Amino acid sequence: MAHPSRSVIRAVLGGLVLGLLGASLIFLWGCWQNAHKTCEFPETEECTFEINTALEIARLQAYASIGCALLAAGGYLLVRRNPA
Repeated sequence: MAHPSRSVIRAVLGGLVLGLLGASLIFLWGCWQNAHKTCEFPETEECTFEINTALEIARLQAYASIGCALLAAGGYLLVRRNPA
């Protein structure tokens, strides 16, 4: 049987992995929404600014999604490792 403190650490890391995976999906959903932004009056200066801002935010959300997914994958590899 594993040491009780190791079980607690594995449980905490498992929760962290699930939280990072959820955050990655939320960022990805927000990225998709911002990438498909439309406005009521196209070809106006305000519309162009709004769309460009939404695309920049979508780019940052995509990077955040990738980062959270990579951290979740690394945490999963730590959790699934056999305790010795």
